[in-house]
Amino acid sequence: MIRSIIALTLFIAYVQARNTTFTNCSEKGVIKFVNVEPCDSDPCTFSSGQQVHLNGVLVSPATSTSPQLKVTVKVAGLWISYPGISSDACDYLTCPIEADVDTPFALSLKVLSLPLPFETQIRFQLVDSDGSELNCGETTVKVE
Repeated sequence: MIRSIIALTLFIAYVQARNTTFTNCSEKGVIKFVNVEPCDSDPCTFSSGQQVHLNGVLVSPATSTSPQLKVTVKVAGLWISYPGISSDACDYLTCPIEADVDTPFALSLKVLSLPLPFETQIRFQLVDSDGSELNCGETTVKVE
Protein backbone atom coordinates (compact mmCIF):
# COMPACT_ATOMS: atom_id res chain seq x y z
CA MET A 1 0.00 0.00 0.00
CA ILE A 2 2.79 2.43 0.95
CA ARG A 3 4.60 1.66 -2.32
CA SER A 4 1.44 2.49 -4.29
CA ILE A 5 1.08 5.83 -2.50
CA ILE A 6 4.75 6.69 -3.09
CA ALA A 7 4.50 5.70 -6.76
CA LEU A 8 1.36 7.82 -7.21
CA THR A 9 3.01 10.81 -5.51
CA LEU A 10 6.09 10.54 -7.73
CA PHE A 11 3.93 10.22 -10.84
CA ILE A 12 1.94 13.36 -9.92
CA ALA A 13 5.17 15.30 -9.29
CA TYR A 14 6.55 14.10 -12.64
CA VAL A 15 3.43 15.16 -14.53
CA GLN A 16 3.37 18.63 -12.96
CA ALA A 17 7.05 19.42 -13.65
CA ARG A 18 8.78 18.85 -16.95
CA ASN A 19 11.97 19.61 -18.76
CA THR A 20 11.22 22.76 -20.69
CA THR A 21 12.26 23.49 -24.26
CA PHE A 22 14.65 26.44 -24.30
CA THR A 23 17.42 27.98 -26.37
CA ASN A 24 20.97 28.15 -25.02
CA CYS A 25 21.75 31.75 -26.02
CA SER A 26 25.31 31.83 -24.64
CA GLU A 27 28.33 31.29 -26.86
CA LYS A 28 30.26 29.38 -24.20
CA GLY A 29 28.11 28.40 -21.20
CA VAL A 30 25.68 25.49 -21.30
CA ILE A 31 22.37 24.96 -19.57
CA LYS A 32 21.87 21.20 -19.48
CA PHE A 33 18.19 21.21 -18.51
CA VAL A 34 15.47 23.26 -16.85
CA ASN A 35 12.45 21.86 -15.01
CA VAL A 36 9.46 24.16 -14.61
CA GLU A 37 6.63 23.52 -12.17
CA PRO A 38 3.80 23.72 -12.96
CA CYS A 39 4.18 23.16 -16.69
CA ASP A 40 2.32 20.60 -18.75
CA SER A 41 2.61 22.08 -22.25
CA ASP A 42 5.18 23.50 -24.62
CA PRO A 43 5.35 26.43 -24.37
CA CYS A 44 4.49 26.53 -20.67
CA THR A 45 1.20 28.29 -19.98
CA PHE A 46 0.70 30.16 -16.72
CA SER A 47 -1.99 32.23 -15.03
CA SER A 48 -1.38 35.86 -14.06
CA GLY A 49 -0.02 36.05 -10.52
CA GLN A 50 0.83 32.32 -10.38
CA GLN A 51 3.97 31.19 -8.52
CA VAL A 52 6.39 29.26 -10.78
CA HIS A 53 9.38 27.17 -9.66
CA LEU A 54 12.41 26.46 -11.86
CA ASN A 55 15.39 24.21 -11.28
CA GLY A 56 18.07 22.73 -13.45
CA VAL A 57 21.78 22.35 -14.09
CA LEU A 58 24.19 24.68 -15.86
CA VAL A 59 27.88 24.53 -16.73
CA SER A 60 29.79 27.81 -16.61
CA PRO A 61 32.78 28.37 -18.90
CA ALA A 62 34.56 30.33 -16.14
CA THR A 63 34.88 30.46 -12.36
CA SER A 64 32.91 33.28 -10.74
CA THR A 65 32.75 34.32 -7.10
CA SER A 66 29.95 36.87 -7.47
CA PRO A 67 27.82 36.10 -10.54
CA GLN A 68 24.79 38.24 -11.31
CA LEU A 69 21.42 37.07 -12.64
CA LYS A 70 19.60 39.13 -15.24
CA VAL A 71 16.02 38.06 -15.98
CA THR A 72 14.34 39.91 -18.83
CA VAL A 73 11.06 39.56 -20.66
CA LYS A 74 10.27 40.77 -24.18
CA VAL A 75 7.51 43.38 -24.23
CA ALA A 76 6.58 45.16 -27.47
CA GLY A 77 9.90 44.09 -29.00
CA LEU A 78 12.02 45.39 -26.10
CA TRP A 79 13.77 43.38 -23.39
CA ILE A 80 12.85 44.73 -19.94
CA SER A 81 13.94 43.59 -16.47
CA TYR A 82 11.60 41.13 -14.79
CA PRO A 83 10.52 42.56 -11.42
CA GLY A 84 10.92 40.87 -8.05
CA ILE A 85 14.01 38.75 -8.74
CA SER A 86 17.32 39.27 -6.93
CA SER A 87 20.26 40.00 -9.21
CA ASP A 88 22.57 38.11 -6.83
CA ALA A 89 22.84 34.72 -8.54
CA CYS A 90 24.24 33.24 -5.30
CA ASP A 91 20.65 33.41 -4.00
CA TYR A 92 19.77 30.68 -6.53
CA LEU A 93 22.92 28.54 -6.77
CA THR A 94 26.00 27.70 -4.73
CA CYS A 95 28.85 30.18 -5.05
CA PRO A 96 31.54 30.36 -6.12
CA ILE A 97 30.70 28.84 -9.48
CA GLU A 98 33.48 26.62 -10.77
CA ALA A 99 34.39 26.41 -14.46
CA ASP A 100 33.24 23.31 -16.37
CA VAL A 101 31.39 21.81 -13.38
CA ASP A 102 27.68 20.89 -13.22
CA THR A 103 26.03 23.58 -11.08
CA PRO A 104 22.45 23.06 -9.89
CA PHE A 105 20.17 26.08 -9.58
CA ALA A 106 16.66 26.75 -8.30
CA LEU A 107 14.45 29.83 -8.21
CA SER A 108 10.83 30.84 -7.94
CA LEU A 109 9.07 33.77 -9.53
CA LYS A 110 5.60 35.23 -9.68
CA VAL A 111 4.00 35.50 -13.13
CA LEU A 112 3.27 39.07 -14.15
CA SER A 113 -0.32 40.14 -13.54
CA LEU A 114 -1.60 41.75 -16.71
CA PRO A 115 -5.21 42.21 -17.83
CA LEU A 116 -4.80 40.53 -21.24
CA PRO A 117 -3.41 37.11 -22.19
CA PHE A 118 -0.09 37.20 -24.03
CA GLU A 119 2.78 35.09 -25.36
CA THR A 120 6.36 36.28 -25.01
CA GLN A 121 9.98 35.26 -24.49
CA ILE A 122 11.77 35.26 -21.15
CA ARG A 123 15.56 35.22 -20.86
CA PHE A 124 17.79 34.22 -17.94
CA GLN A 125 21.40 35.43 -18.17
CA LEU A 126 24.19 34.67 -15.73
CA VAL A 127 26.98 37.25 -15.93
CA ASP A 128 30.30 37.60 -14.13
CA SER A 129 31.12 40.68 -12.04
CA ASP A 130 33.03 42.10 -15.03
CA GLY A 131 29.87 41.87 -17.18
CA SER A 132 30.96 38.90 -19.31
CA GLU A 133 28.20 36.39 -20.02
CA LEU A 134 28.56 32.98 -18.42
CA ASN A 135 25.23 31.35 -19.32
CA CYS A 136 22.04 32.30 -21.10
CA GLY A 137 18.73 30.51 -21.61
CA GLU A 138 15.62 31.75 -23.37
CA THR A 139 12.15 30.28 -23.81
CA THR A 140 8.64 31.20 -24.90
CA VAL A 141 5.85 31.37 -22.31
CA LYS A 142 2.11 32.02 -22.45
CA VAL A 143 0.17 33.90 -19.79
CA GLU A 144 -3.60 33.59 -19.57
